[in-house]
Formats: sequence, structure tokens, C-alpha cells
Amino acid sequence: MSTSTNRILFVDDEPKILKALARICRGEDYDVRTADTPEKAVGILESEPVAVVVSDQQMPGTPGTTLLSQIRERFPDTIRILLTGYTEMHVAVAAINDGEVYRLLTKPWNDDELRATLRQGLETYDMRREIERLGRLRHEQNVELQRMNEGLEERVRERTQEVKQKHVELRRAYVETVRALAEAVDAKDSYTRGHSERVAVYAARISERLGSNRAFVERLYLAGLLHDIGKIGIPDAILGKPGRLTRKEYAHMQKHAQIGARILEPVSFLGDVVSCVRHHHEWYDGSARGYPDRLRSSAIPYPSRILLVADTVEAMTSDRPYRRALPMDAVCDEIERFKGSQFDPGVADCFLEIAEREGDGFLERTSKFDLDCFLGDIGDRT
Repeated sequence: MSTSTNRILFVDDEPKILKALARICRGEDYDVRTADTPEKAVGILESEPVAVVVSDQQMPGTPGTTLLSQIRERFPDTIRILLTGYTEMHVAVAAINDGEVYRLLTKPWNDDELRATLRQGLETYDMRREIERLGRLRHEQNVELQRMNEGLEERVRERTQEVKQKHVELRRAYVETVRALAEAVDAKDSYTRGHSERVAVYAARISERLGSNRAFVERLYLAGLLHDIGKIGIPDAILGKPGRLTRKEYAHMQKHAQIGARILEPVSFLGDVVSCVRHHHEWYDGSARGYPDRLRSSAIPYPSRILLVADTVEAMTSDRPYRRALPMDAVCDEIERFKGSQFDPGVADCFLEIAEREGDGFLERTSKFDLDCFLGDIGDRT
């Protein structure tokens, strides 16, 4: 059955390429549309919802970046992918800044990579729609609460209990949706599978040890899940490179913090984690090695300072294409060495205390977040 959630639009001025792109989707449950001009593409979008648009860059009159920018303004829910035979940096920058593209692919494309990108784009479209649905559900629940009859004590008690349960269910849906987004990013690289969940858990544990309240821990946990969401906008060739990145590649990789913040800004219930995600690579001493804004000391959001320690611990204790996981002693030496320069001294000392007491057990016991216990606490406080 054709629905907007599986509808894909390919835009290219060459009919043979359009046929080749459509052929890739054979056997899939996709509703494929094609357009050989930007004007026809806009006409299709005006007549029916489209989940994913894949546009060529080099087209007569209107380049792909301009078309995707127009689509972003008029149809912001549509996932935008740019297909180009050129790899100049200005094309990538325009694609990200003007069109806020989901992915940049080059010609000649790899069929498997394109199929995987289409699947991920459709999944992201579905997840965004689910977040919007949950937002509407929360609004409806608030309206319902306002209409409650305060004079009927028994009814109020029953309704209050129901609201508690709905609130827990809503929070669970939020957290699980965020988890799904994080897993979609981590899945792009087998070496980072589960990375975001572990960083979120480590950060939550450190925060609890620092005496933070539950609301702060929740905010930090969500920020940990989403801290690398901006890597959606980084080419797979850079993310999965087995060796060290070149200076140019590393500069491109650094943009993931800003891209992540830009992705999260329109999502109202994630508004308080945007700054945490943007600044989780700032250095405590404000040196140029931190990015994107070279903030210093207390100017760096406190959750970001905790995330940096948690991110470093997880990265060092996990296998990577260029090295094996390091032992906890080496991790502690690194945290101690860069305490006060890269890391907030208070946060670093807190982790070192935990590591001294628990050793490798810190990694074993924190591989998963106790969501049921956490949501139970939220229900008790509702």
C-alpha cells in the first residue's frame, strides 16, 4: 500500500540515471516518483507528501543544493539527500548549510550504500513523525487534565494515577525514540555500535556520584545518547576510515557537534540538551584543541564537561580500527594527565574515585541504563 512514509522522489535531468535509480528500489516496498526538472519535483511535493528526496547536484538552471534548500523551507519534514559527481568542499558545505541534507552521496554511487541510505532516511522520517505524534499526545493530555473535575475526589485520585502511568509511558517512548536515533548513528560503524548508550550511562553514573538531582541525570543521559547524532551528516568514508584522519578529514569530522545541535534545535522536548551536544568536545582550558567555540572553564555547559570524560573513557576502552581497547589503568593515567587542561578537574577526580573503587567493574555494571528503575522514580515524583 502506498503511503507518504515509503514515498521516494528521485530528481535528475538525465532519464537514464532516473531509470537506474528507480531500478535500485525494485523489490522494496517503496512508492517511487521521478522528476527530470526541479520544477516537476516541487510540483510532486505540492501534490503529495514525500518521505525522501534524492536530488542530483548538477542540473540546468537550478542546482541540487538550491532545490534542497527550497524543499527545506517548504517541506521541512522531507529527508533530503544530495547526489553529485563532484566532491569539492563548497558543495558539501552548501548542502549542509543551505539544504541541511541528511546525507551527501557521490556519483558513481554504490548500490548497497544507496539502498542503506534510503532505508535509514525512511527510518529517520518515521521517527520524526513519531516524535511529533508524541508531542501532540502530550498536548492532548494537558488539555484533558485542565478539564478534570477537581470536586470529585475519587475521580481525581483515579485520574491522577492514570496520568502518572501515561507520563511514565510517554517518558519511556521519548527515551526509547532517542535510543533508536542514537543506535541508527552508531550502526553506521560496527566499531561504535552501542557507543552512545555506554557514554550516556557512564555520564549518568558520574553525575550521580557528583550528587546531581534526577532531572539533571535524565538530561545528561539523553544528551549522552544524542551527543554524536551529528555524525549523520558526516560521510561514511570518513566515519569508517581504518587509519587516522587527515587534517582536512578531521576538520570535517569536527562539524558533527554543530550539526548535531542543529538537528536537535527544532525538537522542543530536547531543547535543553542542544548546548550539551554542541559543546561536548570543548577543552576545559579553552585551547584550540577544543571545538567548536573554544569555550573555557565554567563557560562550558556542566553536562558537556561530564560527557567529555564519559566519551573519552568509552572510546579508550573500546576497540577501534586503528587500535585495541586500552586497560582501565591506561584510561585513568590519561584522565589524570589531562585533568585541568582537557577535563574539568572536579569531574575527572570523580571518575578517578569511581575507577579506583570499582576498576573494570565500572564498565561491566554500566553497559545498560536501568530504565525501569529510572522511570519508576519519575512516576513517584509525578
